[in-house]
Amino acid sequence: MNRYDLKDKVAIVTGARRGIGEGIALKLAANGARVVVTDIDENDCQKVVDKIATAGGRGLALKLDVTDEKNIKNVIDRVSETYGRIDILVNNAGIFAQGELDKMETSVIDRILNINLRGLILCSKYVIPIMKKQNYGKIINIASIAGFVSFDISSIYCATKGAIVNLTRELATELARFKINVNAVAPGVIETPMTGNLLANNEVSKALLNKIPYGRVGTPQDIANAVAFLASDDSEYMIGHTLVVDGGWIAQ
Repeated sequence: MNRYDLKDKVAIVTGARRGIGEGIALKLAANGARVVVTDIDENDCQKVVDKIATAGGRGLALKLDVTDEKNIKNVIDRVSETYGRIDILVNNAGIFAQGELDKMETSVIDRILNINLRGLILCSKYVIPIMKKQNYGKIINIASIAGFVSFDISSIYCATKGAIVNLTRELATELARFKINVNAVAPGVIETPMTGNLLANNEVSKALLNKIPYGRVGTPQDIANAVAFLASDDSEYMIGHTLVVDGGWIAQ
């Protein structure tokens, strides 16, 4: 297992009750971080914290709805008051929804934008003053290869992920002088509950695998490894980079 020194660092992971977020939370905790596991279902978050504790790590479960600005502020305030600092923010919360734009309900468009993009922006907004005061911080945004290439009937999803890539680049240049590293990870197709229906379809699964030179879909662990590196001081000189973890999809 890859090891990075995150001893006693305080990390918040959004959308961490399952899938990629859970994998990231477990990985950061295994490397010594105190991990605040957040998502819309606090009971599910506690199950992840229980796994962290069983493995000898430390964690805290908090309910967080990234579409609720007040909830975001309250969670960040609580973490800061509890631990006295916030070293790492992993903006992972997101949803994948397909649909032709002209047939998509505006409410669905708003939901994708609010969770994938607005929530990420607001979580960053409220953690930045704490990191500035510390003169230290790591913000890691979970983008997607959909921020670089098109996905079938996924225009709004692709728009949010492309925005995250560019936001990462711009925010990184603003915050570098405060020794706050802002980077992103762009997963390819990862086996999670969110992609379960797609991968369960043999034809779709075969078509996706044909786009992946490495010959398999990714796992949450693949993404967690990249996040742990960016969360560590081994990545100190990386600023505004989006690390693509996709088995070679966009390299073709």
